[in-house]
Amino acid sequence: MAVANTTRENHVFPLYLKGAAITLTESDDGAIPITTSYVKFDIGSGSSNAFTLANGDIPGQIMVLWAEDADGTNLAAITVATTVFAENDVITLNASNENITLIWNGEAWAPLGFSGATSA
Repeated sequence: MAVANTTRENHVFPLYLKGAAITLTESDDGAIPITTSYVKFDIGSGSSNAFTLANGDIPGQIMVLWAEDADGTNLAAITVATTVFAENDVITLNASNENITLIWNGEAWAPLGFSGATSA
């Protein structure tokens, strides 16, 4: 049987940031704001955009990345600065309603769940 870790400093609790949702479009290549917990990508048809997700600020910080109207001819490629799975540091969203939810554990972004998103 596994022994429970009861030291508080090793626990991370989910934290949704209060900031409003942010929408990024094909003219917004670059850094994803980490001042919110919800980022929507509205990339025009035929566009391919590169974004970066920096390390989080607060352990437990939740980040939801969602492609709104992707149709397979457009994509958001998101390079994650630090991930718990080093080989999966690029997330691709390229179909409508694809999404991924990440949590910052104080050292790296860890996936909590996804729908359709791919990573490599």
